[in-house]
Amino acid sequence: MKKELTPRKRQALEMRAKIQSAALTLFNREGFENVSVEEIAQTVGCSVGNIYHYFKSKDELAIQVTQMVDEAYTELEREYLANTASSGREKLLDFVGKSLEISARDEMLYKAFIHGLRYPEQAVLQKNGKRVYYRLLRELVDLCRQEGSIHPSYDADEVVEDLVVLHRGTLFEWRIYQEGFDVAEQGRRMARILLRGLETE
Repeated sequence: MKKELTPRKRQALEMRAKIQSAALTLFNREGFENVSVEEIAQTVGCSVGNIYHYFKSKDELAIQVTQMVDEAYTELEREYLANTASSGREKLLDFVGKSLEISARDEMLYKAFIHGLRYPEQAVLQKNGKRVYYRLLRELVDLCRQEGSIHPSYDADEVVEDLVVLHRGTLFEWRIYQEGFDVAEQGRRMARILLRGLETE
């Protein structure tokens, strides 16, 4: 059963999200190096101390955005582990679609994506084994290899990387075309094509 958030915890999460959103907007508009913590605080309407209550540094503001969606991915992970009726392939295709839906509906994740492209040295978009997204992808790929829907001769880490590229490319294309197609269905369609090619050695 999902634990209900207390009003205080909900308020803290809302303030944290507000600070991150304002910071990413400023970073993308003015350049990361040109934005001060004072400017972020002024934009949000809070004190500098309040920002440092939630984040250790300006860099942390940029690199911690993905933590907000880890809870959603953890919930999906629990569902997939409990679901013994669906195949690994079905779960993987479902996750491709749902992870794209999560990315598409969260404006802050998109801001973080653009920030990561502009500042690759911060490694916002690089593989991170601590992220639930990568862990769950690997678990589902391993499940597919065990059941044979992905031939075991394919390296699991490489398949995960291919799926990450598919996710980012689909999301980027969706934005280019001003959200003019079903991003989740497009992702699943492409993932089905990829998996067909991975069934045999």
